[in-house]
This record gives sequence, C-alpha cells and structure tokens, in this order.
Amino acid sequence: MPKYDMYVKQELDTSGLLELGMDCSESPEMWETKVFAPPSWMKGLTQDDINAMYQLGALSKNGLLTEIKKIFDQAYNIGLQEAKEFTKGKNLEIFSTITRRK
Repeated sequence: MPKYDMYVKQELDTSGLLELGMDCSESPEMWETKVFAPPSWMKGLTQDDINAMYQLGALSKNGLLTEIKKIFDQAYNIGLQEAKEFTKGKNLEIFSTITRRK
C-alpha cells in the first residue's frame, strides 16, 4: 500500500468521516487495519509541545517571523544575563580558586 493511501486513511480515521456513512468494504486493500505509530521525531513530545506546533503552523508568514524574532530576542537577553553573571563571578574571584589548584 502506498504511503499516501495510509496517510489518507489515517486522516479519515481521526476525522470521523468514516462514521458518516462511507462504506469501506468496496476496497479492502486500501482500508487495511494497521496500527500507526507516531513518527520517531515525535517521541518524547508532550501535549503542550504538540499544541505549540499546531499554533505555530496556523500562523501567517509575518506571524511566524514575529515569533522567531521573539525567540531570538529572548536568547539574546539570556546571553546578556549570562555574561553579567559571569562578570560578577570574575569580579568576586569565584573562579580564581579553580585556576590556583592546577
């Protein structure tokens, strides 16, 4: 069975269209009963992760660009905070004992 047919069957199974009166008995090889496993890249994702993917997928191009810019800004700010903390540590000579032990 081609992968496309399996994908269409999976979509129909989850959409509930089969319960609306569609007769599947006419093409038994297309509607074989198989257990579908999620793709390997989805293992370990929580429901919140999946919901976030759907929300990002529903955004327009400009909306997606805005979200990406927000993430870049957050990463930049985290980097600035880390640099400040590292400078604090150097000024308080927290790391000097590590270099003296060598």
